[in-house]
Amino acid sequence: MFLANRVVVLAVVFLAVVMIGFTITRSTGTPLYASLGMAVSEAIIEQRAEEMGLNEPIVVQFWTYLVHLLQGDLGVSRISRIPVAEDIALKLPATAEMVFFTLVVSFIWAIPLGVRAGLRPGGRLAKLGEGMAQFGVSVPAFWLGLLFIFLLYFLPPRLPEPLGPLPSLFPPPLGRLGGVDPPAMVTGFYTVDALIAGDFRLAWEALWHLILPAVTLSLTSGPPLFRVTRTAVSEALASPFVEAAYSYGLGRRTVLIRDVLRNASPPVLNLAAMTFGYLIGGGVLVEVVFSWPGIGSYAVWGMDNSDYDVVLAVVIIAALIYVILYFIVDLIQFAMDPRLRD
Repeated sequence: MFLANRVVVLAVVFLAVVMIGFTITRSTGTPLYASLGMAVSEAIIEQRAEEMGLNEPIVVQFWTYLVHLLQGDLGVSRISRIPVAEDIALKLPATAEMVFFTLVVSFIWAIPLGVRAGLRPGGRLAKLGEGMAQFGVSVPAFWLGLLFIFLLYFLPPRLPEPLGPLPSLFPPPLGRLGGVDPPAMVTGFYTVDALIAGDFRLAWEALWHLILPAVTLSLTSGPPLFRVTRTAVSEALASPFVEAAYSYGLGRRTVLIRDVLRNASPPVLNLAAMTFGYLIGGGVLVEVVFSWPGIGSYAVWGMDNSDYDVVLAVVIIAALIYVILYFIVDLIQFAMDPRLRD
């Protein structure tokens, strides 16, 4: 019953996202002039609108789009005339790789500091974590990215003597490899594909280009992960079952690993999945700042050209990934918590 209810809720959420996204994109402009140009006759405009089905009522347009969507058809770009699904397949791995490394960086700093803050709320590491969290929620991600580019790429070669000229600490914000030929595509993750090809230098090049975008997104999306970890550990530590475990003579390490961390992990896991889903579509400005060729930059291109099939496809893909990840987390919690199976 628990899983069935979750499936229904997630399906309704996904359908609502499709419906809202379709309505908004259809009501904010038309791609006709963007695809045909301004110097065309009204007859050509009307003919093109008829071909695209834009003369139909909005309900009919939505139904037609939904039928095609269920067949895996995300439409065709009105500008490039390339199927949107093909572009998404090429650009989604870039975004997924950046988001994956963002979560890795977030796990490295947010979860250990959150655990430490939950165990010792007044300690120095707890204050460090809280300071990083306050900083992360106070600055926009795109501004932080621009600051990193200025300090770590632009500024070092221009320092006056005797400090300069120094080499840039990080590469220019020119995408995933900065013009270097990519490895043969296997997974779409350049770091992984380069390692599969045995090209360790190219793998390092791909990782080097990933560091600044990943750190930028981590510092602005990791604070909730820190705070949820801290709260979950604090609540688990104050629970009666922990006191009972200590009363049985169990050691502190055993209690922390078996009882505290295990019971604190579900909300952290939930938030990690939500963060991944959010960053798939929420890292748009960071992708633009670093010229990252992901679906966020693709959506911006679509908005600039009033190509709403592109924008809507990115919204749908982000929502679908979010729903799938959330369902996987539900399955994990269902397996971990026997109370959900009752």
